[in-house]
Amino acid sequence: MGLSVFVGSAFVAQYPTGGGNFWVPLQYLLGLRALGVEAHWLELLWTGGDRRRAWEFVGAFRSAVERLGVAEWVTLVCFPEGSRDDPPGRAEHHGLAPAELRARARDALLVNLANSVTVPLRAGFARTALFDVDPGPFQLWAREHGLGVGEHDVHLTIGQNLGAGDSPVPLGGVAWHKVWPAVHLPAWPDQGGAGGACYTTVTQWWTEQYAFLDGETYDCNKRPGFLALLDLPGRVPVALELAANLHRDEIDDRALLGRHGWRLADPAEVAGTPEAFRRYVQGSRGELSAAKPAYVKARPGWVSDRTVCYLASGRPCVVEATGAERHLPPSPGLRFFRSLDEAADAVRAVEADYAAAARAARRLAEEVFSAAAVLPGLLAAAGA
Repeated sequence: MGLSVFVGSAFVAQYPTGGGNFWVPLQYLLGLRALGVEAHWLELLWTGGDRRRAWEFVGAFRSAVERLGVAEWVTLVCFPEGSRDDPPGRAEHHGLAPAELRARARDALLVNLANSVTVPLRAGFARTALFDVDPGPFQLWAREHGLGVGEHDVHLTIGQNLGAGDSPVPLGGVAWHKVWPAVHLPAWPDQGGAGGACYTTVTQWWTEQYAFLDGETYDCNKRPGFLALLDLPGRVPVALELAANLHRDEIDDRALLGRHGWRLADPAEVAGTPEAFRRYVQGSRGELSAAKPAYVKARPGWVSDRTVCYLASGRPCVVEATGAERHLPPSPGLRFFRSLDEAADAVRAVEADYAAAARAARRLAEEVFSAAAVLPGLLAAAGA
């Protein structure tokens, strides 16, 4: 057996109503342990002196890992008095004690999701792998802000199309090793061919994030992508529902979507915990989702960590093309679109033989996206 592995994250505990976020590191933790790897999840939280926030966020996170039976493999380090950009300062450890964490790190690989673990906190690991889960924008932002690029032993990305001729994203000579997003199949059992009533997705509406390249803007908000599909509910024979973080005071957007037949759900209510997120995905008929315009324009080959959960559940997916379609086998369970017309055609094609599409979705998850299929390559690339 090679190095033990720590999966490093700093985007779960800080978002206690983001049930889908929770599954990103959890898939890797569970998948690695199923392969016999001594794996741990290291979660970091900065609360900027807000003691109440620290208490609430730590409590919510610890409760979730305990409910899911993984608490013994998870360490949360909370920095209650500072921010991510400050020196580490006083830390509260929930899980491994500081001395034990340092001792284990000396013989471990850190898989650093989205550059979550800062320089001083990753210094003690035997080996480090930067794992980009936001391909395209991440490389563009790294040109300005570094984001750990060039500071890790190896660089991993889910951007399967980065470096291809139709992707304009400069890679600056960095060797990005490409892996698919992983889903731990035992946690996402096949739900069979009888889907729910609605195609759904769980998404941000605004992120207020943009990337730039050669004077052009790469929009990282989902809103424009969905507005381009505004007329879709009237063109397909099934209901479409968005669990999007549209605030109650965004009355114009809410009314616009409603007039065009979109159903709206509150993501904090339907997917606010990891268990609720799983129920919502598995209770859906399938996924229908736009991509961020930045992904469409950058063509990085992104596939959502959410989409692979739908696929594993036997729920067909109709999603916007980002370049990933060039690297996947054709499948009735995962259809890509580039326009409103193509989106409507894809949904109708799934509905024409839903049972076959559901079986194909699960099969694609098993063959391409399962942790058992993805993680051996990830470990080999990372030198573990």
